[in-house]
Amino acid sequence: MSDSLRLWRVLIKAAALFVMFNVAWYMAQPLSWLNRLSVYGALFPPRERFPFAEFPEASYAVTVNNIDQLFASHRIARPKAADEFRVAMLGDSAIWGYLLRADQTQAACINALDLRLKDGRRVRAYNLGYPTLTVVKDFLILRRAFAHAPDLIIWSTSLASLYPSDQLDFPLILAHREEVSELQGQYAFKLDQYPLPPRSWQERTFFGQRRDLADWLRHQLYAPAWASTRLDHVLPRFIAPHPVNLIPDDNVLSVNVLRLREAGKIAPEDLNFDVLKAGVDLAAAQGVPTILVNEPIYRNEANPLRYNTYYPRWAYDSYRVAFQQVAQREDWRYLDLWDAAPADQFTDTDFHLTAAANCAYAERLIRLALEDQLP
Repeated sequence: MSDSLRLWRVLIKAAALFVMFNVAWYMAQPLSWLNRLSVYGALFPPRERFPFAEFPEASYAVTVNNIDQLFASHRIARPKAADEFRVAMLGDSAIWGYLLRADQTQAACINALDLRLKDGRRVRAYNLGYPTLTVVKDFLILRRAFAHAPDLIIWSTSLASLYPSDQLDFPLILAHREEVSELQGQYAFKLDQYPLPPRSWQERTFFGQRRDLADWLRHQLYAPAWASTRLDHVLPRFIAPHPVNLIPDDNVLSVNVLRLREAGKIAPEDLNFDVLKAGVDLAAAQGVPTILVNEPIYRNEANPLRYNTYYPRWAYDSYRVAFQQVAQREDWRYLDLWDAAPADQFTDTDFHLTAAANCAYAERLIRLALEDQLP
């Protein structure tokens, strides 16, 4: 047999094996069970918050877009103690703790208080925030949180979290497009960006999922560095302050156009309160109470048109009225804490607080949430 013929036979066999491997991968979808496994909590300490990293090498973290893996590596996956009152905190980057260390987040600040209820149970908060402004993302996370026996859900939102025009175009949500489609069939949410493009057959092959597999592996490999440093988020030496000189108009800042039924006013039907209702009802069916929170924002009292970069006054004021109306109609427990933090304590955006202000706000929040249960 000539060398060239032997080479061709080797190449054909390699191609056949590659095709067979991809077919087997396509049929088995092993990432679905691999994402339920993690070295965190087994060989190394669990993460205090979901991994999200703009600079993976410096922060010993990689952005993971599979929610099952987020939970598998999180502290909430540990068995619940007999004397524990477990509080799951949902929300955006303000809850996650952008520009804060893991021990400076709202959940960490609450845990540092070492609160006990009248019945003796210890209050333990869990940071289930993720840095995107979308309540659909929160709902996806909430559905998995029930597997970890929460006693209370604190769900923090803001006006920008409720825009029907800006709910779905995020990697974390696109990675769960089949689940979103199932939920849309069940609830028929107001989602301007639905339907999402279907997943192609190539995306279900090993070649199409090689990046997800690499991210899973990198996430596990960062565990020793996390265990030794407890560093998961790079804090820059200089933080650009949030804008104070606001644009001279009263338009809503959104990625896509926010469609209103009446110009100059936000009504309940204009926002995704339907997603909040689905989440609250689902929690109630599990026997878990939910507290909805309108989180603090930066407020420029001198500007007659806008509170901040995101919100003109007319939009935010009518949103607060709409939220209160829906909360009363649905009998929700709702805390409007939009002005609960001093305006000079915001850092790079209209939502992120300094470490000291974040802890002060967290203590106020948990004491309001548990006011009838604390001694």
